[in-house]
Amino acid sequence: MIECTKRSRPGCIKKEVHVKHITDIELVSEINRRLDEYNKALHDLKTLTRKLEQVNRKLQESEATKSNFLSNIRNEINNPLTSIMGLSRQLVSGDLDKSETLSVALNIFHEAFDLDFQLNNIFMAAEIEAGESPVGVSNIEIGHFIDRIINAFSHKIKDKDLSVKFDCEGGPELVFKTDPLKLRAIVMNLIANAVEFSIEGKPIRISAKNEDGRLVIAIADEGVGIANEEKELIFDRFRQIETGTQKSHRGHGLGLSVVKSLLNQMGGDIDFSCIAGQGCTFTVSVPEFVGDTPVDEYSEEGNEFIFGKEEEF
Repeated sequence: MIECTKRSRPGCIKKEVHVKHITDIELVSEINRRLDEYNKALHDLKTLTRKLEQVNRKLQESEATKSNFLSNIRNEINNPLTSIMGLSRQLVSGDLDKSETLSVALNIFHEAFDLDFQLNNIFMAAEIEAGESPVGVSNIEIGHFIDRIINAFSHKIKDKDLSVKFDCEGGPELVFKTDPLKLRAIVMNLIANAVEFSIEGKPIRISAKNEDGRLVIAIADEGVGIANEEKELIFDRFRQIETGTQKSHRGHGLGLSVVKSLLNQMGGDIDFSCIAGQGCTFTVSVPEFVGDTPVDEYSEEGNEFIFGKEEEF
């Protein structure tokens, strides 16, 4: 005879088997084995269920983030386009005097600059996603290179009464061999963020140096900063600290993710320190290019291709 006592509770089966005849050992062993298999299957099912719940939660968060991104990108494209169309109508009307015409033309340029900047980020993000971001290497005079990027934001800097202090260790002719288009996108996004989030009248400090074969660029602002709980999110694609049509800062949430992706391609890295209400400092480090890719010598013509002709707006 075999006497089996089972105590059950939800999600688990425990067993106590008392053997009264030595000849029943094999049967009892089989019962125990099957009960063990059942408990293991139940445990595996619970583990799988938890993982599926986590995946489902992440998918829902991803969809919500992408939805916010699409809403933001619509606003970031529609708003300057609407402004450009409205301002252009004023020019076409012929009712403006010389000073008014100049003012409208400047506003059109500013809106077009914003639109071009946002679209370039979108296109670059798409190239990175598709693995179609080719390498082009040039010898760059870093001081002049960054100066021209700062000048490209001069209208925004002036509008917020900001000051920019730039120090290039080694002088404006410091030469560094790297990909100029990628470096431009990196520096432009970081300066754009510093300008956008700076408090009016505050300084922005930029430094550049060659440190043991690596180009180190630091950009510090005295802006709104980033809260501790939001620091892990800032490099996520489509992620913005603010969302919706009433957000106080412009942008689509791609800038820093583009920066980090480009740095990964270049073998570089990025570090930052932020204090809510006091500002942020972003520091990027890029190794000098070493390889067989043809190098284009630095030239003003090449610089104008990247930046456009230098003009005051």
